[in-house]
Order: sequence, then structure tokens, then C-alpha cells
Amino acid sequence: MRTTAPRNATTPPQLRRVRLQLAGALTSGALILVACGGGGESGGNDTPQSSKAVRAAALSLQQAMDSSARSIDAVRSTRDSLERLAASVGPAIAQTSDVIGLLTPQAADAGTERSLLTAARDQRSFLQFTVDATRSRSRRAASSGISRARSAGRRASEAYSDLAQQNTELAGLLPASTTFNSGRLRDAVQTVNRRRKPSSSKNTPPGAPPPPPPATPSGCGDGLSVNSVTSCPFARNVREAYQNSGGDSAIEVFSPVTGTSYTMSCTSGVPVVCRGGNGAVVYIR
Repeated sequence: MRTTAPRNATTPPQLRRVRLQLAGALTSGALILVACGGGGESGGNDTPQSSKAVRAAALSLQQAMDSSARSIDAVRSTRDSLERLAASVGPAIAQTSDVIGLLTPQAADAGTERSLLTAARDQRSFLQFTVDATRSRSRRAASSGISRARSAGRRASEAYSDLAQQNTELAGLLPASTTFNSGRLRDAVQTVNRRRKPSSSKNTPPGAPPPPPPATPSGCGDGLSVNSVTSCPFARNVREAYQNSGGDSAIEVFSPVTGTSYTMSCTSGVPVVCRGGNGAVVYIR
């Protein structure tokens, strides 16, 4: 990508405090596990320090979803309201991404950390697809965003429910299934996009030249294409991250051009289309 502001430039003070507290709890748990030899033959029971770290991560994920749910419940069927919703969900996406980044090094083996990490990734996908739906400018795109958000929310909700049953210490700390309710958002985006009138050739004055065709993505070679604001080195990193994730719908990708990492939402198909960052689009064939 060409240019962008640092992602932390507008981080609210409250979110920064949550990040510091979560990082401290997870780091403390990790250091204790290393000092004790990594957990050994524990019979599947977490150490108290490890449990503290997991509880801190779960509580942070719950806070992110609670704030998002309040914003979604308050959305109205206007374009301004949808844009405000997209802005309000941004900090929750960043908070969820922080939890994912901190859990990833501890989730190498199957266990509570791995299960919580998988659920957190689905939670981030739900939030990202929610933002996609609010920014959609057509009924088809809005319906697609809502459908993907609901699928990701259902996976996250089921994963959190299973975790709460398996680990009673997490009961009440994990996001509730009701926070993934997108019914009000669905009604709002469908109403807003229903009001938009499709363009028609009847509105073109006689003798006026036809509108220009949409811009064709530029090729980077080896089956990669990008839009005008995306660099080929970043596109290659997107393809590598997508393939290494096994086709995850949401990936974190580093840009060698800007020196910043961006969250990209990918849709499987031919081609695979990944969108995110500051308007970046990458096509993978």
C-alpha cells in the first residue's frame, strides 16, 4: 500500500489500558509456564498463572463484543448511522486483534488457549464483515456482508459456549451469544441500500459519451493482481499469509512498502479476493 496513518495513532486511552493489562497478564502466564518446564504432564489442567492469562484474554474479548453489540443495537436505517457504526466497531477489531496476537505464541498445542484463539479469530471476522456490510453500496454486497458476519458469529458463539462448558473458570467471562446478533444491522443496511436508485442509461443526455469502464486491476505476475492503491510486494505477502493460514477469512499481513501490518478479509473463489487496510484489494488466482 502507498500511504497510511499508523494504526495506533487514534487509539483511545481506555483501549490502550486494556492492551497493557492484557499483555501483562498473558506475558506473566507465559513466563511462569516456561519456568515450570512448559506445563508437563498436567492432565489438561492449567496452572493458576496460565488460567489468569486466559481469563484476562476472555474478559478482553467480552469487552470488545459488549461495546460492539451496544453500537449494533443502536444502529438506525440511515447512511450516517451505518458510518458511525463502522467507526465505533474499529476499536473492538483492534482489541480483538491484540488478543489474537498475544494468544498465538501460547496456542501451539491443543488446549484452552488454542480453542480461545480460534474463537477470537471468528469474532474478528464477525466484526470485520459487520463493517463491510455497513459500508456496502448495493443490496447484493450488503447481503453478502451480513451473511458472512452471521456465519462467523455463529462459529464464535458455538466455540465460546463449548469453552464455557469445558472450563468453568471462564463461565461468565466469555462473549455471550446475544452479542453476535446482527438482525438489527441486517434490517438497517437492507433498508438503506433499497433506497439507492440504480443508475440507468435513461439519465444520460442524448449524445453524451458512455461512462468509462471500471478500472482493470494491474497484474503483479504469477497470478496476482491489485488495485491502484496496492503494491505488488504487499500482494505477495497477502498470498503467502492466506495460503499459510489454510484459507482463513481474516489475516494479518505486513507491508514492506509502508512498514505496517494490515488486516485483510479474504473471500474464497476464483480468484480469491482479499480486501482491507486503506482500500487495498488483492486478487489471487
